[in-house]
Amino acid sequence: MNKSKPPHLCRGDVIGICAPAGPILDREKLDRGIHYLEQLGYRVQLGKHMYKQHGYLAGTAKERAGDLNTFFKNKNVKAIFCARGGFGVQHILPLLDYRLIRRNPKIVVGYSDITALHLALLSKAGLTSFSGPMVVEVPETFDKKSEDMFWRSMTSSTPLDPLSPTGEELHRGARSVATGRLIGGNLSLVAALVGTPYLPDMKGTVLSLEEIDERPYRVDRLLQQLKLSGVLPSAKGVMLGDFTDCTPVKGKPSLKLPEIFKQAFESYQIPVVSGFRYGHVRHSLTLPVGIRVRINGVKNRLEFLEAGVA
Repeated sequence: MNKSKPPHLCRGDVIGICAPAGPILDREKLDRGIHYLEQLGYRVQLGKHMYKQHGYLAGTAKERAGDLNTFFKNKNVKAIFCARGGFGVQHILPLLDYRLIRRNPKIVVGYSDITALHLALLSKAGLTSFSGPMVVEVPETFDKKSEDMFWRSMTSSTPLDPLSPTGEELHRGARSVATGRLIGGNLSLVAALVGTPYLPDMKGTVLSLEEIDERPYRVDRLLQQLKLSGVLPSAKGVMLGDFTDCTPVKGKPSLKLPEIFKQAFESYQIPVVSGFRYGHVRHSLTLPVGIRVRINGVKNRLEFLEAGVA
């Protein structure tokens, strides 16, 4: 895969904000996020259709894709921040101008449903992007570490510092070390793109996964989808983020998440590290999607071998 890194972000640059998935439901939160960006010295430009609503979508697929294509075409816009997640990115994937995007690489930031956009950008345009907090969440979601990592990932061409787990360890794989491209995001969206042209080549990857509000049996089903489709057998390692509120129905039999992960990963004898503050959780860390990393099952950490920006 020919990989393309976007230029790094500088104070004074224009950040385009759009809603490729769900509609803006809380203008006050969005305004706070915009004010935060402007206070830091960035200029903000809003997508033409950002405040549209079409049921559970932020306008039609054509409108949402149009805002993204317009930002990639606009030479003044240096980064594209997603206002929020929700649902709907899959609708716009066939409508994006990947040739335009390849010619005009730019920073793209978001997570959750935006996972589908990250994977498509990498698959169809070779563009690295950033799985990180969205505009309606900043600055409230930040602590010092997560804020520093968010901005450093987009403003510095120096690799990020290694990450060690800070939360509950869900599974620990083989005590070995592997190197590969970091690809992934929300588990549901990764599984949903299997069999489509928008999932990158997953051979030799370090797979990053997080999830929210899925019962353990559903997490199991999604992992089995990755297993049966060849995604897991192709991986060199796995990094598990936060699996927020993935709890069983009260009073019904269930496997625990560590049991599910052990069942999914143990036969591959690959390093699996967990307990990272990444996903649908406060102080979530920002991960560049598509860069080379080293997953270290001996030291139980993730090491970045390159930056996500040029």
